[in-house]
Amino acid sequence: MASDHLAWWLLGIVFLGIVAFVGYQYLPWLVFGLFVYYVARPITRWLEARVGSTGPAAAATILLLVVPFVGFVAAFLVVALGQFANALSGVPVQAIAGQLPFQVPTPLPTTSEAVYQTVVVLVQDPSVQSTVAAVSGTLGVIGVTLYNVFLSLLFAFFLLVSDRALAAWFTAEIFDDDSLATDYFGSVDAGFKSVYFGYTLTIFAIMVLTAVIYTLFNVFAPGTLAIPYVVLLAVVTGLFTLVPLVGRSVIYLFIAGLFALQATSTDPTLLWYPLLFFVVMAVAFDNIVRTYIRPYLSGRLFATPLVMFAYLLGPALFGWYGIFLGPLLLVLVVTFIRQILPVLAHPERNRTPTTSDPTLDEYVETTRRDRSGSADSEPEGGSPG
Repeated sequence: MASDHLAWWLLGIVFLGIVAFVGYQYLPWLVFGLFVYYVARPITRWLEARVGSTGPAAAATILLLVVPFVGFVAAFLVVALGQFANALSGVPVQAIAGQLPFQVPTPLPTTSEAVYQTVVVLVQDPSVQSTVAAVSGTLGVIGVTLYNVFLSLLFAFFLLVSDRALAAWFTAEIFDDDSLATDYFGSVDAGFKSVYFGYTLTIFAIMVLTAVIYTLFNVFAPGTLAIPYVVLLAVVTGLFTLVPLVGRSVIYLFIAGLFALQATSTDPTLLWYPLLFFVVMAVAFDNIVRTYIRPYLSGRLFATPLVMFAYLLGPALFGWYGIFLGPLLLVLVVTFIRQILPVLAHPERNRTPTTSDPTLDEYVETTRRDRSGSADSEPEGGSPG
């Protein structure tokens, strides 16, 4: 009997190695699909309670909400890349790079075409350590990328339809209801929801909203005042949401300074406009973010500095998909330290109960009860928003 079990264990290890190999090959798109799943799950559960079936609710969520959202964000980031290339076109990048105390790969992309080619390379081989001499087969890369995106959406749909059945099977056949593994993975699930449906979605929402607001300020700006590279600055504003203490205020102050320089050089009587911009953004808009956007979206399970480093180090270490993989590793490690390590060090201690998964209606009800107190109890740098 023991030898039979050993043979099965060896076969299981072989199967696990095969699955791990396949997962490693498609790791960027698996973590992207996991992000889509956690973004879509509360909405799917809300629709499921009304249509009475999980499949149609999941399909409607992905087709009507997730696919347009992904397409819009992709187009939004492509425009930001184009504006970044235009911003670099008038800057002596190579001359500045030559004066730096460290080696910079040359030539750096300084045109829209070069930036887009660099993006294609990153999609082909998502690693900042890789160097590619030439970029070819752009249409083929686009086709492969669209296929991989389709696989990610299909993976997210499978999880939306089968997640509870999978969780029930693992709980009944592999773990026990009160086991340490069940507690750990339940907390990991709550952590993924916090960073994916919370932090990441908050960043994207702020990017889009600030792009709209910056455009409106350009439309109504007096004289020749204008915010350059609106979409690029909106992306930077969303990213600076994670910076503690100063947060987005640094970007607002920078844009107000640009307005002030333009007003000083053209008509000093227009200096009231940069002041108005800063007041509207730093006071009115940020108050809306703290009152409405952050309570509805942003999770509070992890300290903001940890989340900031996860988002900053993830892309630097793994490539474009690090924005999803970095937070995933953060949740796994921090949850282990919080929940497993104390039990290993002190087995007699009671374990922390697993956080349940609220529906979208419960999100709304919770934030309505807590909005007046929790939305303003934390400083601006305390969490995204």
